[in-house]
Amino acid sequence: MAGTGSNTVVADRVIVPAHRTLDMGGVLAGAYATRHEGEPRNAVAVASMLALTVVAPMLGMARAALDLTLATSARKPMSLTVYERLADSPSVQLAVADAASLVDTAQLHAYRAADDLDHAAAEARQLTVAERARIRMDTAVAATRSREAVDRLVSVSGASTFALTNPLQRIWRDLGTASRHGVVNPDLGREIYGRSLLGIAEQPTFII
Repeated sequence: MAGTGSNTVVADRVIVPAHRTLDMGGVLAGAYATRHEGEPRNAVAVASMLALTVVAPMLGMARAALDLTLATSARKPMSLTVYERLADSPSVQLAVADAASLVDTAQLHAYRAADDLDHAAAEARQLTVAERARIRMDTAVAATRSREAVDRLVSVSGASTFALTNPLQRIWRDLGTASRHGVVNPDLGREIYGRSLLGIAEQPTFII
């Protein structure tokens, strides 16, 4: 994918010793290769932690977009209007308030997921399926709300946002890609969480 640093690497005729390998299925099930049994971090649910690490930079990007827009709105006029500053426009005031609330919502959901992971690790226990399903939902919500916030902020700044010298356009592109990562797929997250709430044991993916 362009600009993401995602690359496929193929190692041909390379021998990997057994002690250097780790079965991914076992890891997702909570079976770690370790000589330190009882270490709290060995109880962390990998799939849940992975989803949270994907979301973390999105929170930063959304917050940065908000800060950039607030700074721009204080000095930039609104094109084709009487407003000498974006900040003077009621529509901008409402959009900024909505975006800030979306950023806060994303953070609250992500932090709840982090708390669930931390508490389970401190207790050296595996998260239940119900807990992991909620984390999957929380991270999906955090990703979606972050993207929605940036979309609103881009509209506030207008077409000039997409000048290559404007950092907001890069945030918009990066977050647009990151928020569509499979592990934070919002529709799949809703399905997983809904199945869990309804007591349906079968899930559409093993990455929970």
